[in-house]
Formats: sequence, C-alpha cells, structure tokens
Amino acid sequence: MDQHRIQTTSLLLLENRGGENSDFWYWLKPGQAASKKDANKFMLAAILDYQMRAETVWENARRLSEDILKDPDDLWHAITAVSLDEWQEKRKEYSLHRFPKGHERVWNIGKRIVQQYEGDVRKIWKEQSIEATLYRLNDLGVGEQISRMVVGGLLDTGQIEGKGDVKVDIHVRRVLGRILRGHEFSQQEIGQVIEITRQMNPDNPWLLDRPLYLLGKQVCQASNPECSDCFMNPDCAYFRRS
Repeated sequence: MDQHRIQTTSLLLLENRGGENSDFWYWLKPGQAASKKDANKFMLAAILDYQMRAETVWENARRLSEDILKDPDDLWHAITAVSLDEWQEKRKEYSLHRFPKGHERVWNIGKRIVQQYEGDVRKIWKEQSIEATLYRLNDLGVGEQISRMVVGGLLDTGQIEGKGDVKVDIHVRRVLGRILRGHEFSQQEIGQVIEITRQMNPDNPWLLDRPLYLLGKQVCQASNPECSDCFMNPDCAYFRRS
C-alpha cells in the first residue's frame, strides 16, 4: 500500500483520539497501581468482551462481581467455588454473555487463574515483558485479540510499560480497510492489519486502537456510515468511491 497514505492516515487518526485512552478502563486508574479486586474485575470484563457491546460487557462484569458475588476479596475463588456444572446452571440467572461458551469460559479461565496465579491476575504482568504477558494471557485461553486489548489497557493506565498492538475487532477492520482500500479487511486478514498499524505508528501501534474503534462505532458504521461528518473523508478510499 502507498506509504504516504498510510502515514497520512496515521497522523489524522492520532490527532483525533477522542481523549485519553485511560478513560476506557473503569477499575484501572492511570498512575495508580491496581488493587487485586480492581485488576480481577478488569480481567473479568476483558474475558467477556467478544461479540458483545462494550457497555454491556463492563456492566455485566460489575454486576457479577459487585451485586451478585458482593465484591469478594478473591473474585476468581468465588467464581470457581462451585463446580463447572453448577456454574453452567447459573447462566440464565447471571445473564453474563449471549453465548453459552461465553459464560463457560469465565469459569474455565478463572480456574486457571486460581491454579496458576493464586487468583491474582496482577501476577500475570507484574515485572513481565509485553511478550511474556501476552504469552501468559494466551496460555490462559484469553485469546489473541483480547490479550492485546488487556495489554493495551495496562499500557494506557501505566500498569506496564512498552508498546502494544491494536485489538483487530470489526470496527478496526472496517474503518482501516475502508480508508486505505475502499472496503473492510476480512477476518482472515488480521495479520495484515497488525502489520499495517505497525507501519503507521511504529513507536506504539496500540495508540491507533481507540481512534479506529470510536470512528467505527460512532461514524463509520457497517450500514449508512456518516461519511460527510468524518474527519477522514478527504483521505478515505471508500468516501471517494461513494
């Protein structure tokens, strides 16, 4: 792809980030070391965060941890204090995720967190490199994209240092694809999206995540995108073709 267009796109996106990324992360506060309780609630929300609205995910994590389980000191011990079969029976009552597997994976990953990190997710990243943190998250079964998001949240709030990659969700694929080539990137092109964002902002590709996400959520929707209101339209291949 044209490197000039890639660079121009990067500059426009970074100039329109929509505030600090640290505003996104609920229980993680910038410049403050996370408590065990807050770090575990953050991880619970991250584990729930696939094929669901972000607002619903964070509220469901809060509701389970604070309202249903009464904000326990050891969230993952509380979740896995019952058997998997008993946890599965709570799916309709708890209403955490739209898919049965989404409910089940909370218990499965929680059990590994208890066994490997004594129920304290901070041990996943404390004094670890970005690469080691990603490896540990993937080893738990969190998944590549959500692992990138977790690392991004930790970077935004100063829990760890370094640089990360974008979480290549549907918004990121749609927006970046439309801007650069006129149509969204497919699920099979996630690796290409990662490489392009690394070219766009080598110092920290993660900083592109929020502007791409917000643009896709608020302006560049799948149907009836509001192109006339988009700050990217002068440089957008999709807009020029429409």
